[in-house]
Amino acid sequence: MAKEMRELFHSMSAEERIKMHETQPEMVRTLRRATYTEHLGEMAVPGALKKWDVLMKHAYPGGVEVWKIPVSWLEALMVVRYGEDTRSWPDGFSDEDVLRAQRWLEGKHPSGVSYPHSTIEKASLVALLGLGLAGFLASAINWDPAVLFLLPLLGSAMTDFLENKLVDNFFRTTTYSRPTVLGVALFTAAPGETGGGTEVSGGSYARVDLPPLNTNWNATQGGTSGNSSGTGGLTDNAVTITFPTPSANWGVVTHMAIFDATSAGNMLIYGSLAQSKTINNGDPAPTFPAGALDVTFA
Repeated sequence: MAKEMRELFHSMSAEERIKMHETQPEMVRTLRRATYTEHLGEMAVPGALKKWDVLMKHAYPGGVEVWKIPVSWLEALMVVRYGEDTRSWPDGFSDEDVLRAQRWLEGKHPSGVSYPHSTIEKASLVALLGLGLAGFLASAINWDPAVLFLLPLLGSAMTDFLENKLVDNFFRTTTYSRPTVLGVALFTAAPGETGGGTEVSGGSYARVDLPPLNTNWNATQGGTSGNSSGTGGLTDNAVTITFPTPSANWGVVTHMAIFDATSAGNMLIYGSLAQSKTINNGDPAPTFPAGALDVTFA
């Protein structure tokens, strides 16, 4: 049955996925998990990752979930690295995959990962809470049908691209020029540390540019005035982020990301929404209210 489940899942229209997500959410999880299993079954697993798989099963006997979907450890590694959409997955494991697995074993927990029925050691918990970038999306306003997201993110993180740029800029000799564009994007399948995922397309969708300006992003102490002097390392959007009004169904939005461009470009930050949102033709323009999109350096 090689590729059959993948072809079935990826051939579904946006409307079919929306209907299935609303009426049979567990079926969506089952189909997505099947695509993981089928793709992974065609990959040769290096010895180092076989050993890693054994060690992780021992360390976390309750297993692992990524974006709330129970998966095997090797599937978790691939989702973390390349996102939920297996069309973004490579045909084989790389040396970088092995290195990422080793860092995970040493306590660098990826965003979106949980360990049901397992006890995380204190040191590992500190590592989990101390991710280079973690974020929570919250709003104290009352519900409005035009507001897209009100509930917190499960977590957000830097991509490999941004991590490498910051390391070179702060600790080595290559300067990283901050982007002039910060394009906020919506996804219907999770991205990962290398990017990937499935960004919304069509139906008048476009990323929203919120450039790095004091008037657009609050200082860590709150407000837009002066240099940051707070103690929490948190910034959030100082103005409302409003996407175009949908002229066709966008699908079930589950994740967000920030890019250095309004099209193509490099993914910098990504995260999962605590509650997915179905966006259909004619819905109000999806909106992140001011103060709703938090990014924390911790």
